[in-house]
Amino acid sequence: MTVVLPPPWPQPPPPGQAESLPDLLSRVLQRDPQVRVARSLLQASEERRRQARSRLGPTVSVSGTQGTGQELEFGRQIERRTDRAEASVRWNLYNYGNDRAELAGAERDLLAGAQAVRQAREEVAERVAEAYAELLRVESLLPRAAARLAAVRRLVEQVQRQAELGKVSDADAQQAQASLLDAEIAHEQLVSDHESARQRLAALVGGEVRPVLPLPLRRAGAPAAGPSTATEVPTVAAVVAAASERAAAARVRVRPLVSLLAPRIDFEYRQRLSGRTAPQPTTEPLHGWLLTARWDFPVGGEFQARRAENERRAEAVEAEAERVLQGVESERATLPPRIANAERAVLQLERQIEQFNALLRAGELQFEAGRRTLAQLVQLHESRYNAEQRRAEQAHRLLGAQLRQLALNGGLLPALGQPLE
Repeated sequence: MTVVLPPPWPQPPPPGQAESLPDLLSRVLQRDPQVRVARSLLQASEERRRQARSRLGPTVSVSGTQGTGQELEFGRQIERRTDRAEASVRWNLYNYGNDRAELAGAERDLLAGAQAVRQAREEVAERVAEAYAELLRVESLLPRAAARLAAVRRLVEQVQRQAELGKVSDADAQQAQASLLDAEIAHEQLVSDHESARQRLAALVGGEVRPVLPLPLRRAGAPAAGPSTATEVPTVAAVVAAASERAAAARVRVRPLVSLLAPRIDFEYRQRLSGRTAPQPTTEPLHGWLLTARWDFPVGGEFQARRAENERRAEAVEAEAERVLQGVESERATLPPRIANAERAVLQLERQIEQFNALLRAGELQFEAGRRTLAQLVQLHESRYNAEQRRAEQAHRLLGAQLRQLALNGGLLPALGQPLE
């Protein structure tokens, strides 16, 4: 019995060294349980194909017989001992192509299994990429929240000094404290979200997660991110290709009605290897060949029911392939507008953040000069942080939509620097 062990786990980078998403996927895809299941089923399909192919060749048999029996020979009862060995070759010459149809179906199953492996790799890569993108989103907001918290603290200290000098009222000081509390709560929430995102990613990859590197966002009309590959990138998603191959395999196994009436023709040759029978019989076979044509018609209609079952299964698998294709096409049609809208929103929010930065610089100077109220300055800080949050959310949506589009087009793995197989 051969035990297939999973490939060794690639070593993570040294502590403190950042790790990109392609590097992380190269560690995950080799040992992920979903991928291992798909690969084991692919190997099972290969063994089934070998079984189907072996039916086209001859079958060699060796048999041995040893025993005693009471026989009647020329009216006299005798006890005959038999010790015989013989070899035979049996070859099916004709059965209306049923064995070849089964071989063609097994080969289609093998192609479907290969696509299922790619589908598993794409699903795992997309799942890890989504968790990776969520971690990037939180990490992009952490310094913004920390900067907002530091700015509000400086503002609170400034208001406290002015309150001690009698330049501002106690209401302004309380408002500054309330703004500081809001900034602290937002920062603590992001720290908690960051730890949760890191733990989720670590659970998906099954190991420690190093500091992550940002993923470049692909603008409209630009090539997909990731290293170029020499292999041709498929144009359909693996889930569609796998469903199509399974449908083709099921349809090949549906044989025409005339196959139920066709005979099975077998050729058989037998050769005695050794034999000793006492007492010696009158005749004893040495070798010979036999050509047999056989028609089998089970009275209960087994053959007809089996063909009808294969036909119904083929119809079900074809309908499932059509359903998968419709689902992929409908989702793929919604992605370009979403991507275009997210790209525009990111650019607009970036300009808005720059405007808020300029307003804040001017507002701080005006507040010191007494030309702007504390409420207006606090509102500017909150507005800028809200814009930064919206920008991070839109960037996250953009990246998720791009990854999903690559997955539906069959180019996710090459875009993330991973081989298709």
